[in-house]
Formats: sequence, C-alpha cells, structure tokens
Amino acid sequence: MNNGGKYKLVVAMLILFCIGFITSYDVGAVTEQTYITVKVNDKCIKMDNWPYLRGDRTFVSVRFIAEALGAQVGWVDEKKMVVVDDGYNYIELFIGSNEYYVNAEKQTMDVAPEINNGRTMVPLRFVSENLRCSVDWNEMTYTVLINKDGLEIPAECVYNRSYTDEDLLWLSRIVTVEARGATIEGKLAVANVVLNRVKSPAFPNTVYDVIFQRGQFPPAHKSGFKELVPPKDCIIAAKMALEGINNIGTCLYFNNRPFTSRSDKFYKKIDGEYFYN
Repeated sequence: MNNGGKYKLVVAMLILFCIGFITSYDVGAVTEQTYITVKVNDKCIKMDNWPYLRGDRTFVSVRFIAEALGAQVGWVDEKKMVVVDDGYNYIELFIGSNEYYVNAEKQTMDVAPEINNGRTMVPLRFVSENLRCSVDWNEMTYTVLINKDGLEIPAECVYNRSYTDEDLLWLSRIVTVEARGATIEGKLAVANVVLNRVKSPAFPNTVYDVIFQRGQFPPAHKSGFKELVPPKDCIIAAKMALEGINNIGTCLYFNNRPFTSRSDKFYKKIDGEYFYN
C-alpha cells in the first residue's frame, strides 16, 4: 500500500473512532443509596449524616436523635465519650466500646458506637432502651418511627421534606411497572422523568396527577396498580430521586423505541429505554 492509501485508511479509522464516541453514550455508574428517614412524633428529623443499615441493624446519629427528643448532648474528646442527658437518664457512651453507663450503672449493647463522617452512630435499639421512647420501622418507606408522649420537638430539629410518604409510594409503584427488570440506574431515570414533569408547567404538579394523566403511563390504569406493593429496589430508586439524585437531567419522556419526532431531543439510552428532553 502506498503512502496515500495508508493516509486514507488512517483518516477512515479516525472517522469511525469519532463516530463511536458520538453514538455511544456513557450513562455513568449510579451507586444505590438507601435513604432512611427518621420521624419523631411524625415529624421528619434534620440530620447531616444519614442513618444506614448494617446487617439487620439500623444505625442513627445519637446527637440528632437525642436533641430531637429533648436531651442535651456533649463530647469528651480525651475519653472519646459522648454524654447524653435528658433530665432523667445521664448516659455515657464510649466509641468502640460495648459498655456504657446510665446514671453510673454499667450497661452493655451488642454493637459498639462508631464514628461515621464525624458523627457518633448507635444502633436504633439503644435509642428505644435508653431515651424513654418507642421505636418502630416502616419497611415500605424506609422510615424509623420514634414516638414519645408529651414531647415538643424543637423547630430547629425538624426537616421540612419536600415530598410525602404518599409521593414515595406512588413513585415507587410507577417505577415498578415501567422499569421492571431494569438496573438501579434505569429505575432512577424513570423516577426522575416523573419528578421532572412535576416541575414542568406543561404537566400536572403532583406525583399522583403526573402518573395518572390520561395517555401518559398506561400501566398506571391497569387493574391492581393502586394496590401494588413495590419491591425494595424500586422504593430505594424512588427515594433517591426524591432526595435529589438525578441521572437524566431535565428529560420528560422515555420509550422502549426511538421517537423519530424527538430525535433532536435525545439524551441517553439506559437499559433499552430511550430518554428525551
């Protein structure tokens, strides 16, 4: 092959290489994040470190929970000790130790307190046993429910969440039927299309009304949809979207086949679904 032929071959390969970049969309990796809400007397509690699951235990920030329950919290650095005082119990916790003290009496817990993002995290069971309250778990909404009679929660402890449990349930249901078999990325994308429509003046302004808008989400009008119990991964994806994780920008539409009429609005393809602005 002469030099001219080699030059043409190189150019052709470069063109194909560039086309590959143009037509292939890297949707990026989405990491599943389980957002656990804590409610005290049915009010969401503000925290700067989310609770998390480890095995069959839920860990919560002792400071934010204790303060919402009306207790004072202190830190003794040289002892790596947290002090909680609710006027009835005086509690001393030690990082990495299963032993703690309540009114100077030694107690033990099955899992030691730990530091996570600068916050002392304790098993949820510790809260119910030592801060004179009842604790329950709502698996459907991934919510810790704490109740304490006669408590007035300080206003600065309340998290004014932008969505309701009903929003989460309906969004989880539509994700279940529209993204069945999809990865967490695909489920998250479908959830965000619904939320983008809620924000758009071209669509209804609630999750429920967007889902049931005539001609938009046919599975929502099928028998059994309103009673559907969403699986965990769909609840997690819906809650991620409601908490602000967005992997499809401002997209308002998706379909399992390309929309020729909206080709100029194409954003990306995820799990076989085409997403459009």
